[in-house]
Amino acid sequence: MNKYPNRQLSTSQGGATLIVVLMFLLLIIVVGVIAVRNSMTSLRLATSEQVDTLLLNTSDTANKNVENIINDPDYNSEKANILGSLGFFGYFLNTGATSNRGDQIIFCYRPRQNYFFKMSEATVITASGQSKLIGGADLSGGFCRPSQASDFVNARQNVMTQVSVTRPNTQSLPVTPFGNVPLEMTINSDDATSSSPSFRIHSTSFLPALSNVSDSEITECLKKPSENAASFVAGVDEDDATQNTYFGETRNQCLAKIGVPAKVLVKEAKLENDVNSENCIDEGYGEGDGTISQDCQDLLGLTPNGNIAQSAK
Repeated sequence: MNKYPNRQLSTSQGGATLIVVLMFLLLIIVVGVIAVRNSMTSLRLATSEQVDTLLLNTSDTANKNVENIINDPDYNSEKANILGSLGFFGYFLNTGATSNRGDQIIFCYRPRQNYFFKMSEATVITASGQSKLIGGADLSGGFCRPSQASDFVNARQNVMTQVSVTRPNTQSLPVTPFGNVPLEMTINSDDATSSSPSFRIHSTSFLPALSNVSDSEITECLKKPSENAASFVAGVDEDDATQNTYFGETRNQCLAKIGVPAKVLVKEAKLENDVNSENCIDEGYGEGDGTISQDCQDLLGLTPNGNIAQSAK
C-alpha cells in the first residue's frame, strides 16, 4: 500500500504545469524574434529609401546648379568662368577643336564654397588613360576626399558628389548638314560660338560613412571613368608592354561592388546662342528725332547722333 498518494499526485501536477509554462515562454520568444526581425526589415527598407532619396536629390542639385549658372543672369561671373578657356564647357569650345572630344573633366562638387568650379581643382582624363591636368593643392585632382570635411556637400558630412563633364565623340557631328548651326549664326568652323554643342554631365553622389571600406578604396573607384569603361585605358599589360589594359567597370559599378551607396544622374546639356536684337532708334526715321536710344548709347559707346562718344575713344 502506498503511504503517500497525495504527495505523488502533487508532484505530477507540478511537472505538467512547468512544461506548459516553458511552452508559453518558448512561444513568446518565437513571437518576439519574429517581431524584431520584421521591425529590422522595415527599418532597413525605410533607411534604404531615405538614402536613395538623399542621393537622388544631391545629384539633381549639382545638375540644376549648372543649368542655373547658364540661364540665370545673377550668375554671370560663374557663367563666364565655365564658358571660358578654363571652364568645363569652354575647354571643349576651343576654336572648333575636336582632339579633346571624349575627354572627361572631373571635379568635386563643393556647394559650401563661394564658387562652383575651378580648373585648378579639377583634372582632365583622356580615353588613352592620360591626365592632361591634375589640380588641387595636394594633387587630389577633382576626386572627392572622404577624409576632408570641406569635400562634403553639407555640414553633416555624410554626402559627397563628384561631377564629370564630357563632350561625346558621337555627338560632335550633326545629324543633318549644318544641323548644329543655329539660324542667323555664321558657319565659320573657327567661330567657337557658331554651333550648338552637346555635353554629357554625370553627377555621382555617395555616402562613404555607410560602408566598411577604406578611403583609398573609394578613391580608386572615383578615378574610374563615368561611362564607356571598356574604352578607357587603365594601364599597360604586365606581360606585354605594347598592349594596354582597360577599365572593366564604371565609377558607379565600382562603388556598388565595394558596398558604398551611390546614385548617378546623367544630364544631356546643349548650349545654344540666344540672339537678341535691340532697336537703337526708338521711333524710326520720319517718325521721331532719329537719335540713338540710351541703351544703345551705353552698349556701343555712341552719342545720341551716332558718333563715337569721347569716353569710348
